[in-house]
Amino acid sequence: MKVDNRIVRKFLGSFQFSVSQGQTLIETLAAVAILSIVVSAIGIVMTTSLNNATFDQDQTLATKYAQQGSEIVQQIRDDSYATFQSYGGTYCLAKGQTALGATATCTTPNFDNFIRSVEIQQNGCGNNVAQVTVTVSFIDGKCAAGVYCHKQTVESCLSTVNPIQMP
Repeated sequence: MKVDNRIVRKFLGSFQFSVSQGQTLIETLAAVAILSIVVSAIGIVMTTSLNNATFDQDQTLATKYAQQGSEIVQQIRDDSYATFQSYGGTYCLAKGQTALGATATCTTPNFDNFIRSVEIQQNGCGNNVAQVTVTVSFIDGKCAAGVYCHKQTVESCLSTVNPIQMP
């Protein structure tokens, strides 16, 4: 088979082989560096967003657990005003617990990954009015190791006098 040289030259002539049309090593490295910076920035934004979402979720749960604790203490007071008047100090209120035990310092999680404590100060809001402070602490990656550095607190004042007098 015989090939016409004119056709081959015409075909190869359409391809220009020139150094100025290709990318140099420096250009390629610059493109890789820019791409790396963009990917890193996206990773940082995603990680920060995930951490913030987790913190917001924990903060919402801590507020919910503190409100529940306040409602439990109010129910304890409603069940027996005389017994409620004897409470004073700090108590741990674990998950599912509906009564206050002995006074204690709460240092370990007692409500999933949270620490819930109740402080009752008789006459703390006035005469015959107890101040009740429910604190829920939690930890995240921003806290020092083993330190529960975030807290949600609900404070309330509860009367210690039964409004319904027995005959």
